[in-house]
Amino acid sequence: MLLWFERHLTFDRPIEMLPFYLERLNGTMARIKEKVNRIPNDVLSSKLNDKWSIKQNIGHLAEVDEISNKRIGEMISEAAMLSPAVFEPKDYNPWPIEKVVALFYKNRKLNLEKYKSLSLHELHKSSMHPRLHLKMTPVDLAWFDAEHDDHHLVRINEIIETLTQPL
Repeated sequence: MLLWFERHLTFDRPIEMLPFYLERLNGTMARIKEKVNRIPNDVLSSKLNDKWSIKQNIGHLAEVDEISNKRIGEMISEAAMLSPAVFEPKDYNPWPIEKVVALFYKNRKLNLEKYKSLSLHELHKSSMHPRLHLKMTPVDLAWFDAEHDDHHLVRINEIIETLTQPL
């Protein structure tokens, strides 16, 4: 699997693509629910190859949504630099999966509402991404976060497939 930090990302996504990115972001909620359904808690909390567990991956997405919500506001106010991302999530392993998923749902719904409230003028505003040193708009951020979701969903699949296959 290609690591997230090894990806070559570019921005300048057309505004007309926003509904497609929002559909992907919205769909992540159902995809996560389907993936964790009927998975034993020990698998949900297990680290594979000493990397994040399924719960930690979902918790990380919830934390990233908090940062993204803040970043949307920063773009609208035309901040020079966006807030940095979260690279190490809290320990979500002791939490029941329902609580981790509920946190993700809550944060994701707030982001979707915020995106939908933006005017055409606001969608053109941009700020510098702190790690990539590229200007991004809210539309770019929606695409970026949808790609990031897919990265973590693939990782969740890997964990499930590895830890639930018969010996």
